[in-house]
Amino acid sequence: MFCRTSVGLARETARRMVMVALVTAVCASAADFSGKWSGSSPDDKSVGTIYAVLKQDGTTLTGSAGPKESRQFPITTGKVDGDRLTFEVKMGGGRMRFEVTAAGSELKGTMQIFEDDNHSASANIVLTRSPQ
Repeated sequence: MFCRTSVGLARETARRMVMVALVTAVCASAADFSGKWSGSSPDDKSVGTIYAVLKQDGTTLTGSAGPKESRQFPITTGKVDGDRLTFEVKMGGGRMRFEVTAAGSELKGTMQIFEDDNHSASANIVLTRSPQ
């Protein structure tokens, strides 16, 4: 027959409390990318300005993106994986795909444009969070 001593129970309880604290700390430190972001391509000035309004719920990313704050297209697929975000928007004549990674206070990565006539283009982009 197995019998736990009060010392053994105290150790087990302490171990569980430490594990819960660690898990809570990891979850609390996860970045929330919700908000308004804007930027452009440092390499290709023809890209112009990019605006995005992101809403994060766990690993799901929704919102909109487009060339102007007043001209936004809904995100059709979006996901957050740690510090990496991927999302797509459909626009008239094609779609835009964004793959960015958090780098300090910026999102850096690529934007690809796929036009319905099979033309495509890509550019490096840098987005910064806009004041709310």
